[in-house]
Amino acid sequence: MSEKYQENIVPAARQNKKNVFLYPGKGVRILFAGNSITRHGLKPEIGWNRECGMAASCLETDYVHQFMNFAREIDPEACFGIAQVADFERNFDDPGALEMYQEAADFNADIIIMFFGANVNKAYDADESRRGEFGAAYEKLRALLNSTGKARIFHSAGFYIRPVLDEEKRQVAEKYGEPFIRLDEIIARDDVRGQFNHPGDVGMLEIARRFFAFAEPAIKALAQKK
Repeated sequence: MSEKYQENIVPAARQNKKNVFLYPGKGVRILFAGNSITRHGLKPEIGWNRECGMAASCLETDYVHQFMNFAREIDPEACFGIAQVADFERNFDDPGALEMYQEAADFNADIIIMFFGANVNKAYDADESRRGEFGAAYEKLRALLNSTGKARIFHSAGFYIRPVLDEEKRQVAEKYGEPFIRLDEIIARDDVRGQFNHPGDVGMLEIARRFFAFAEPAIKALAQKK
């Protein structure tokens, strides 16, 4: 894997005009908490002209929609929402940052997939005096999004190598007995990347498959209760 692929070169600010996107329905409710890989709005000044997970070639091939294709084979009425948390990543130490995601909390998701971290300032990784601050904020976001306390939550390492952040996320997952998903062999491949060092269609499909492999039993169990 080339080291150049480990640089997130997309500006963290103003990735979308809003932070929460909901598409409710009658089936299993799945919430994706993520950053530009989950959804990035139009930004022609950097050469990005699609509204989907960066850098899929179209909406249908980003990991969210690929995952939902798998989910709807189990529950045709499965629905989803997106909490685009790039602003949280940038401002996780601001006590008011969580207020941006109340609408996502009100979605009352049955399943939550938390996949982010890349937009946290890299200075945090080197500052041992701040160790644990991101993890604490991450835990608070987890609690907010799981408003009913009943959601099945899946945590993922990031697409970029950030061991400090990944470890703090892993510790939260361990605390609550929830899965922590690693992507090591996926992100090591050169063929998974598209524009801006973000996952292209191949990478998006691999990510969707990995997440679904963990979430499939929970979707099946929930679909039987609907």
